[in-house]
Amino acid sequence: MKKNILIWSLLIGLPVAGFAQTHFNKAGRTSMQFLKIGVGARSTAMGEASSAHLQTVESVFNNPAAIAGIDNFQAGFSYTRWFGDLNVSSGAVGYNIPGFGVVALNYVAMDYGDIREALTTSPTGGVDTRTGRTFSGNDLSLGCAFSRWYTDKLSIGVQVKYIQEDLFTFSSYLWAFDVGSYYETGWKGIRLAMSAQNFTRQARWLYTKEEEQQTFEIPLLFRVGCSIDLWGGPKLFLGGDPMQHRLTLNMDALHTNDYAERLNLGLEYWAFNMFALRAGYRFNYDEGNLSIGTGVNLNIRGTLVQIDYSFVNYDFLESPHRVSAILEF
Repeated sequence: MKKNILIWSLLIGLPVAGFAQTHFNKAGRTSMQFLKIGVGARSTAMGEASSAHLQTVESVFNNPAAIAGIDNFQAGFSYTRWFGDLNVSSGAVGYNIPGFGVVALNYVAMDYGDIREALTTSPTGGVDTRTGRTFSGNDLSLGCAFSRWYTDKLSIGVQVKYIQEDLFTFSSYLWAFDVGSYYETGWKGIRLAMSAQNFTRQARWLYTKEEEQQTFEIPLLFRVGCSIDLWGGPKLFLGGDPMQHRLTLNMDALHTNDYAERLNLGLEYWAFNMFALRAGYRFNYDEGNLSIGTGVNLNIRGTLVQIDYSFVNYDFLESPHRVSAILEF
């Protein structure tokens, strides 16, 4: 009874935590904004509410503890056509070393494309300040994560990342750390998760004439997540056969150093473990609240392949499309 009361207290507390301080908006405080872009079509289709749900190599991007669910070897890749002609790609590989744990390597890269160069004032005194030249920029994150089961229900994971941002002649790089936990309650298909991402020093680009370093914080994210299997098992709330239908409700509450608290909700439905439908909604975001997506599982000569797609609706910016693939050997 005490165990059930504790679990439901956590579930009720998640939405409260997500809206406790929505009146305080800290936007514009951080650099390296690419670190906040959702990675993976499956996760983003569910409103990025996946820290307590996914146990694939894709989990390394929001909760390194959850990669402990990899049984053997997995490789995942994702591509996002971002707004403003930006392109975001990512990839990860994870391997379960028997008796040791799961090790995963990953990357996230953003390409700015060609940007037309313009000066603040025209050398000729004209209105057009463009020079006719172009420049570019890119962001990069390289990570190495480790996770293992410390009990039959609890896994803990850590990750170290190298982060770099280049724009024209300016650049900054630093090392960052992620930590996370994943807990399988064993009751009614409920799982809990917590993670903290991007522990590091401040980024530096410029120096003033007085040799004083100008520094900028990077996004620091704290997540508390919950996942509930509603349908697809005899001990779940709606019962059912997991080989025919599965329905999961996911929730993530986020606290960051550059915005008010947020809440992400997501649903995932699987039919016959082959076809998936997903939907999500993100509360307290200016753009990209509603998301939808789909997925399919294939078995190709003994290799399990999962292909996912997501669409996130933006009102004033170009809505991004994502495509992901995960291979399991």
